[in-house]
Amino acid sequence: MRAWILLSAAVPFLLSSVAVADAVNLAAGASGETQRIGGHLDSWAALALVVAAVLVAGCLNARAARWRTLGTALAGLSCALMAGWFFAFVMGTGILENPKPNQTPLDSAKPALLLGQALIALVAALWLLRVAYRQLGGSDLLTVGLANEEARFGQVSRFLHWTIAILFLALIPMGIFTSMIPEDTVYRNAYYVVHKTVGVVVMALVVVRLIWNRMSPRPALDAALKPRERKLAKAVHGILYGALVAVPITGFVMTSFHGYPTFFFAWEFGPFWEPSNSATIAWGVFHKYLLPFAVYVVLSAHIIGAIKHRYIDGHKQSFRRIVG
Repeated sequence: MRAWILLSAAVPFLLSSVAVADAVNLAAGASGETQRIGGHLDSWAALALVVAAVLVAGCLNARAARWRTLGTALAGLSCALMAGWFFAFVMGTGILENPKPNQTPLDSAKPALLLGQALIALVAALWLLRVAYRQLGGSDLLTVGLANEEARFGQVSRFLHWTIAILFLALIPMGIFTSMIPEDTVYRNAYYVVHKTVGVVVMALVVVRLIWNRMSPRPALDAALKPRERKLAKAVHGILYGALVAVPITGFVMTSFHGYPTFFFAWEFGPFWEPSNSATIAWGVFHKYLLPFAVYVVLSAHIIGAIKHRYIDGHKQSFRRIVG
């Protein structure tokens, strides 16, 4: 606790020394009052998102080929829904043109970020649906045990990997849009309920994955990788794991110092500390700007590296280490 308070006091001081703190406008001392949707529809929406991720992850590595084809199709449909959410809903709200006042100059880039992510989701949807079409009629069985093997991941690692990936990729555009919604918008808190709930689920799954990695060691990196690629792959994996834990933790701490509650489905937990402007700035800079920037860079490197390994280097078995 004392360490957190010291960090909260030290970071704003460091930021001010480089003229960054002056650009941050995060006000603490919220009333803590929240507006929940009738029937806890926000909690049900969070549960639906988690169940959908579990379903897709399970189907992608099912034993029967037809279920794996369904998993690919559902993954494509999920990407299409994300793109549709942006083009059919977000663009019609007027929030992109009149968002909540920017907290830093970097916030002005959020509409462009959302648009870029929606376009990427649309391309991914078309590609995944094409892959699903090509999978139709397949009959090969996937025989892989629960534990990791020498050259490929087991069912537990595969399930955790894809469930975490789907939920985390959903959190990124959701978090950006949620931070743009004006204070008086009726559904603003509903987005926070879903965002915070899914964030807690992701952090819990990452902890389980880390424990499982100790119990069942990860397969060795592909022998075809060059020494430089091996070092890069290890660094990317390490940073990704760190970010997957750090993003929800910093969000939770920032929320408490901001004076707002934390949500987990229908449960609501009040702030754990007294409101503090300096602490809100410190943790908010990490959660809203520094960590997301790191995630964009590292996640892009991870995806591009996997695509390069499969389609440019011609290692056809690379994807099969983690997906059926």
